[in-house]
Amino acid sequence: MRVLISVDMEGISGVTGRDDVNPGTAAYERFRHRMTAEANAAVRGAFAGGADSVVVNDSHDGMRNVLYEELDPRAELISGFNKPLSMVQGAEGAHAAIFVGYHAWAGTAQAIHDHTISGRHCYHWSLGGTRVGESQLNAAILGHFGVPVVLVCGDDKLAGQIAQTLPQARRVIVKHALDVTTARSLPRDEVLALIEQEAKAAVAGASAVKPVQISGPQTIRIQFVKAGYAESACRWPTVVRVDDLTAEVTGADIVEAWRMADAMVALAAAGEH
Repeated sequence: MRVLISVDMEGISGVTGRDDVNPGTAAYERFRHRMTAEANAAVRGAFAGGADSVVVNDSHDGMRNVLYEELDPRAELISGFNKPLSMVQGAEGAHAAIFVGYHAWAGTAQAIHDHTISGRHCYHWSLGGTRVGESQLNAAILGHFGVPVVLVCGDDKLAGQIAQTLPQARRVIVKHALDVTTARSLPRDEVLALIEQEAKAAVAGASAVKPVQISGPQTIRIQFVKAGYAESACRWPTVVRVDDLTAEVTGADIVEAWRMADAMVALAAAGEH
């Protein structure tokens, strides 16, 4: 049984300020160790729950954050930015997925660093007319490969969204968010113990969790934070302009739709002056 662990950073315990997740700062270097520690807790739990292979996919920013030399030596690591499946690279061949360090979607009140994919460029995302964040998008991509999300770890605001949108996934709350840069984190050792415990239970019970499977053509709509970003995204002929801030793409399936939407964001970023 292979388990994919996707590790983001904003939802790691102790993380609050912007410097905590921005490469090049002293705070970021501190929290790389914590990010790796929480990934390791999930790795330990996954193996204890019956996994015989665990792949960790680094999913934050430039996706080169997890400290390879500190990672559990039994786990493989996928790092680097240009991944076709981005935060869930490694989905093919996996049997269950765990999200560690995840965060709430853009526009969530009192959530640590709420955003969806690129907070600098995007605001609301929707899939098939339903509002989604990174957890929901990634769960749908995983579902294309028949992979269920069995555990999600992050702050309490994220946990509330997961309860509504991925109700079969287990949840670990590592901190209680008070606003976008303030949180009350649980004791360090307690966080690691909870993640390991819940990962073990989640992997052991993975066969009972249904993947998110949506078939046929899928439309992803993005509301950008500036009209200029939407304008740049629409340089690609298959992108449809919905209004001043919003554009959408339709793919033959969720994976194609995701890759087109990801390209929209790249075009928006490339159009900055």
